Amino acid sequence: MSAGDAVIRLSIPAQLRFLRIARLTAAGVAGDLGFGLQDVEDLRVAVDEMCAALIEDADPDTDFEIAYRITDGALEIDGTCPHVGVVPELHAVARELLAMTADEFTLDADADGRRFHLVKRRSDLTV
Repeated sequence: MSAGDAVIRLSIPAQLRFLRIARLTAAGVAGDLGFGLQDVEDLRVAVDEMCAALIEDADPDTDFEIAYRITDGALEIDGTCPHVGVVPELHAVARELLAMTADEFTLDADADGRRFHLVKRRSDLTV
């Protein structure tokens, strides 16, 4: 497996106090990929917002899964939580933060639970 194929997977309790694990992992991977300081900070904010929405109202005994996929010049992050329910409406401030800090993001749900997809590209590679 080359670095371009690498996927890091975590299983984290669906509790707000553990979201820092998701943020720190994202920041560490982005730093290793040569993301600049602002890109790393943007990614931390975006991951925090998406994970918080993912686990909103989830049973604290539930775990959510997060996968960090390294691609060429970008980090793609997918989160899933078996918590079934309506996808929470992102607060206007959260939507604005995500629009400023992430290159792409989606949050949705189906009968299997909630999921998000987040993409952050290195700003020095975008034109």
